Amino acid sequence: MGDISKKTQIKVTPDVVYKYVSDPCNTPNYISAIISVDEGSHDGRPAEGQVWRAEANFMGKRRKINLRIEELHPNRLVRFSIDSDPAANISMRISPSDGDSTQAALEVEVPGVPGILLNGIMGGMLSSDMGRLRAILERET
Repeated sequence: MGDISKKTQIKVTPDVVYKYVSDPCNTPNYISAIISVDEGSHDGRPAEGQVWRAEANFMGKRRKINLRIEELHPNRLVRFSIDSDPAANISMRISPSDGDSTQAALEVEVPGVPGILLNGIMGGMLSSDMGRLRAILERET
């Protein structure tokens, strides 16, 4: 199984990061592979087990996917699974850092894709994604 991880420091508190990344509707803003999420899928707060319809671009191919909320641990972890070909898991680990800062780590696991290939394809993209997340959150506060 291939996996890749990118980290960043964000000058906001963990609850701000968690609130933003736990909402699937925000994923297209900071995960460049996800093009759009059907905002009409659910009313109210995101919850474990919810499945959101989305459109994604994987390796140059646009496709419909199911974005499922696998785990929500307030201010610590948000984990999504993507039902597509290839299937994937996306986790955001959140931990407090110095002062009112947060360390955020985006982890992507893609079974069946070698790690070296995954890093070559997605390494730069995930670094940009984390930079975009940092800019969004630091600008909004």
